[in-house]
Amino acid sequence: MIRSVLSAFAATTLFTVLLGLQSALSQDNPNVKMSPNGDPAMIKAHEKSEKGLDDFLEKLSNPPEGTENYAVKLGFEDKGTGIALTTDQAGAQVEYMWVYQIKPSGDHYTALLGDTPQYIQNIKPDEKVEFKKSDIFDWTYVDHGKMKGNYTACPLLLAGPKEELQQYRDEFGLECE
Repeated sequence: MIRSVLSAFAATTLFTVLLGLQSALSQDNPNVKMSPNGDPAMIKAHEKSEKGLDDFLEKLSNPPEGTENYAVKLGFEDKGTGIALTTDQAGAQVEYMWVYQIKPSGDHYTALLGDTPQYIQNIKPDEKVEFKKSDIFDWTYVDHGKMKGNYTACPLLLAGPKEELQQYRDEFGLECE
């Protein structure tokens, strides 16, 4: 199940909001939004993310002036004493979270977990994560103060209150169709 959190706007930096924008789910948390397994809008958002992934990775490797706060969303599953990464949208125990401070390392990447897991027990915030390009579910960065990517936020925002969607459009330039 794809799970996402919409953070409060009181965050002190745009990156804090970006990292908190989508995180793990907790049914007791009033800031949490759920997306059902196999949600067509979320599938479309992931496909859109995949189409722009190479361009994102190029910018990440040589960030243009005025860009910052690069992050990717990965799907995590608990596996015994460790974790596994997945892009399987039908997985019942998948928690999608953002990682940041992304560094290429050979044929893979390393980054730090930017969210606080709600269900996954075998990883903590700011813990190092190793992943491949094929593990990336979504991506985002800020270009001159405007959010780019973060396609998986749109299905959640479009299903919620119109005021919330408008606030994200106004404050971060998020473009949802």
